[in-house]
Amino acid sequence: MELRHVNHCVYKIRYHMVFCVKYRKKLLLDIELVNFLKNICFEISERYCFEFDAIGSDGDHVHLFVGAEPKYSPSK
Repeated sequence: MELRHVNHCVYKIRYHMVFCVKYRKKLLLDIELVNFLKNICFEISERYCFEFDAIGSDGDHVHLFVGAEPKYSPSK
């Protein structure tokens, strides 16, 4: 996690996002589904220049540790 440099900006932005399954059902126990989720995150990282530092699941929720440029906000 080093500092990033852009024209007039130096930044190190990291977001810890947690997404829960509706009603906290244990749906993320299947390895194939978790691998599919990781592939989707990899495609997003290539398209939008994000860095997924860590992706983890615990049955009913997913943790994402994401690095992004300042032009992107977590709500978008």
